[in-house]
Amino acid sequence: MSARISIKALLVATLMAIAPWSSHATTWASSNVRDPITGQRVTVQEPASSGSYVYSWPEKSDQVFWPYTDSHWLWFNPNSGFIAFGNDFEKLDSTQRDALKIWLKANYDRKAPPKSRLELLSWAEKVYAVRGMDEDFWSRFYRLMAFETQDDMKTSLGYVSKALPLLEKSLRTSTDAGKTLRELYLLSEYNRRLGRDDEAKRYLDRLTSTEVNEDLSGFKKYLLEISEAQRTGAPGS
Repeated sequence: MSARISIKALLVATLMAIAPWSSHATTWASSNVRDPITGQRVTVQEPASSGSYVYSWPEKSDQVFWPYTDSHWLWFNPNSGFIAFGNDFEKLDSTQRDALKIWLKANYDRKAPPKSRLELLSWAEKVYAVRGMDEDFWSRFYRLMAFETQDDMKTSLGYVSKALPLLEKSLRTSTDAGKTLRELYLLSEYNRRLGRDDEAKRYLDRLTSTEVNEDLSGFKKYLLEISEAQRTGAPGS
């Protein structure tokens, strides 16, 4: 969700959340892109339609959203081993491309490519590490993995622990009010999951007491509602 999501969009999301499931469809369209490693054309799926209801789906607890939570958005060429989310699949500079060519040649086994979603995400984590992504990317990736591995508590909390220092740094350096609200929510929620109740309460109190303008009041309310649902185990949390 954009940190600057409008109150209107939040109201639409709330209404859509209680509408019939058919209203919650997302659609995709086939496309062809160039694998930056080999130059080969790869058939992929790109987002065609969605709605603000995606912000009411369970992954909101980790503040990661469709299309990142959909396997269609994870583009993979089984011939080269290159993998990336659709928004940065072709965004390799020459240094990254050269490093990846060497790394993939040494580490990718075409006879045993990753297949399941978690296998693909795990492989993507390794590929992105070679690319040298920034801290904003890793914050989102670790939060995505915390959500994706939630059935394996130890693994999920491992990703929560990786995200925490990035969120703390982001909070310290943020000059964007919406991003500050999001980081306060996440720091409260992730400390809660790790059993650090005092820290969780400290960040939640800061979120609650933070004054916002009208444009962000709906976003703050949205985050506080998610926090309450997570802490009480409410359905849909």
